[in-house]
Amino acid sequence: MSKMLTKRNVIPDATRSTATDLRVQRLLTSEPVLISNCRILTLIDHPSREINQQLRAALQSSQQPVLKFDEGDLRLTPVDFASLLSRRLTNALTGVSRAAVSRLVIVYSPRWSGECRLPADAQRIRIAHRQIRDLLRIVYDQETADQVQIIYGGFVFEEELADVLCDSNVDGVLINK
Repeated sequence: MSKMLTKRNVIPDATRSTATDLRVQRLLTSEPVLISNCRILTLIDHPSREINQQLRAALQSSQQPVLKFDEGDLRLTPVDFASLLSRRLTNALTGVSRAAVSRLVIVYSPRWSGECRLPADAQRIRIAHRQIRDLLRIVYDQETADQVQIIYGGFVFEEELADVLCDSNVDGVLINK
């Protein structure tokens, strides 16, 4: 049986005003990296205007802003995911400068990842990360899109980890150790 890396309770479902720390596996061979003093903003569960205001406040503070993006309970097709992402993320980033957004961490944390896993999930994860990076490139530019950390926050089987981490659009996987 495969061992599963989990992130249960690392990212809460509600927007947090208190800081939390995230542990991120960036490479298979390295130790996890700690991202400290994070303020988690859950993009799907709250109105984009509210998230935009909270994101701007977090960017002005000393906290590390983290946008958690979840497509909901369904495994969306790449086209549907891109449409949802475009609406939500664009609204959340309205008025946020290139310099400010480069400090941002985006965590793609689909609810479906903790349920039934499918063979194509690693590919679905890579596609979602590429779509997030592409949208940042369209809204800002390539340099800014490359500076934003995009991390996978769902469940990952050990044998999938290398496949997920080898993608240039995946900057790491959240772990709980």
